[in-house]
Amino acid sequence: MHTTTASNPLGTPAAHTTTTPPVVRQAGFLAFFGFMLIVLNGLVDNAAIDVTLIPRLLAALIFLLVSVVVVSVPRISRLLDFSVLGEPIVPLFAGYGLVTCGSLLVAANVSAGFTDVFRTLATFLTLCLCCLLLPFVPRWQEQLLRVVVVAGLVAVAVGCYEIVAKLGLGIHGRRAMEQITGLMSSVNLYAGILALILPWCLCGAVVLRGAWRPLAAVAATAILAIVLLLQSRAAWLAVLAGATAAIGVLLVAPARFNLSRRARNGLAAACLGGLLALAGGIATAPADNFFAQRFRSIFMESTDPAALPREGGRLMIWGITSRMIADHPLTGVGAGNFTVRLHEYFGDDDLDFSNVHTNWVQPHNDFLWVFVEKGVLGIALFVGCFIAAFAAIRTILRSDTPPNSRWLALAACMGLVSYITLSSFDFPLERINHQVYLALLLAVVTVLKHAVQPAAGGFPASGTARLGRLVAVPLVLAALGLGIAYSIAAVRQEKHVIVARKACAERKWEEMLAAAKRARTPWKTLDPLVSPVAFLEGMAHVQLGRVPEGIECLEQARIDNPNRMYVVNNLGILYASTGRFDEAIECFTLAANRYPHRIEPFNNLANCLLETGHPAEAVELLEQIPDELLNDGIRRNLALAREQAAAAPPEPEEPADEPTDDEQARPAP
Repeated sequence: MHTTTASNPLGTPAAHTTTTPPVVRQAGFLAFFGFMLIVLNGLVDNAAIDVTLIPRLLAALIFLLVSVVVVSVPRISRLLDFSVLGEPIVPLFAGYGLVTCGSLLVAANVSAGFTDVFRTLATFLTLCLCCLLLPFVPRWQEQLLRVVVVAGLVAVAVGCYEIVAKLGLGIHGRRAMEQITGLMSSVNLYAGILALILPWCLCGAVVLRGAWRPLAAVAATAILAIVLLLQSRAAWLAVLAGATAAIGVLLVAPARFNLSRRARNGLAAACLGGLLALAGGIATAPADNFFAQRFRSIFMESTDPAALPREGGRLMIWGITSRMIADHPLTGVGAGNFTVRLHEYFGDDDLDFSNVHTNWVQPHNDFLWVFVEKGVLGIALFVGCFIAAFAAIRTILRSDTPPNSRWLALAACMGLVSYITLSSFDFPLERINHQVYLALLLAVVTVLKHAVQPAAGGFPASGTARLGRLVAVPLVLAALGLGIAYSIAAVRQEKHVIVARKACAERKWEEMLAAAKRARTPWKTLDPLVSPVAFLEGMAHVQLGRVPEGIECLEQARIDNPNRMYVVNNLGILYASTGRFDEAIECFTLAANRYPHRIEPFNNLANCLLETGHPAEAVELLEQIPDELLNDGIRRNLALAREQAAAAPPEPEEPADEPTDDEQARPAP
């Protein structure tokens, strides 16, 4: 028996007696962080459209549900200090989660935001559990760094295996490296997760002892090499920005890290020399050097007229997002609804989608993404989490904490700067893996700051333990249960959508219809490509000759995503085929306005105008299509429209308005 000081749930520290052996704590610590930081990154479902997004969210929610149940057991909860949850970061993130849920009240498609809601819930619970479990074992800093070092080595091993298996040994260009995903769905997401693991490995190379120190150094070196090979510009910038922030702290306050003046000067000289070498190498590298090409592309446009813009179209999509924010600054458009509302802005004259994909699911900038979907309150709370984190780091570095804690705070600073940089060009907010590492970053600074300077106030002690078990825990478990039910339905839907699309390609319409019907669920009305599931069912009905059923499904699909070109255009075709020309014209006009770079709605609208006796308007419409885009069918329609317009009798002039008394003609004097 030994006496331990801990806290009641949502209460203040209290002395009690426990017999929990250290090995049990160690096992619980390793189980939680091992799963969230290592195992979760390797889970995939190859039968799904997105093999990592929903499958990993489902796994995380199930694991979190089990973890919450375990933590709520009185024998375990008495060992935890729940007062740490009163630190500013936790309520700020809780507020952000509530705003995410509330934003669905203004969403055009509520189901489109469920992934965001449950991912935010998972991130918040991960943050809370990390805050509670980090101090659960003695010398938790070292234990955590060991887990992350293993995570780094595993991630590097997976990437190296993919490179050798898919490309072979040697240096490969960016196009080839796009095949390397490291089980992260895309090369950029893989490079991003490596950039988030790197600060912890560097910290481990300084803090850890024994064999773990060289292992951490090997992991950090290997991560840097893989990030370089992957040629992800966002990851390069993230590593450079994070390293700059960490080195800046070391140079400004070397004494806080027991660095001598000589060591500080040596570090400054090494950094300056490295930057000069990097700049010189890029400037003098041959034109065909993969790395120099990739770095130069940040600043220079390609000479290939068919190539994408150097920023991949981000500037254009950021501009659209900014306009959407200006139209909905207070409430946003609702979680998950950015892509539903995006196409409303495609008709602007200054946009050119000729060589950029139009199906943007997110704006490739998490801060704009949060602002556009959750409004000013959402972005304020989201940014507030980072501000509170940096304030906590400042408090830690200024305190008299042990050096290891300062090094850990420095690693967290580097990680947060890297995450912010990634968020400015990519979308780590979309992926549960990246959110777990964000939660870890926030939790580490929260725990370290709480040990130095606990937040004022906190949770009242009396009666809150029982209240937490009777109210908070059941609510959390219910929310997790809903998230698990949603994730299961979403994964099943993706698999049925794959079957439906395959049947469509093979022209097996009955099979397509059956799979599309199985795929429909109120949990999720849009597939990962933002196409309404009802659209698949509707097109299967049409192919089977059931036009009324097809129209009904496409009308539902239009409700689910009102701006989708294929939905609106095909619905217009069905309306026209049944003689409902007014509705068809409305659909084609909307599609033409939303997608001025597509010729299909213009041609279809012209056909409707010809059918309804407006050939002159059809001529005017078809003449807007550039000559190089005119196919034989459009040329025939244009010729027919001109012929009918020429043969049509001139429209009678409308009678002039009656003149007023002042305008009556007067005889000349």
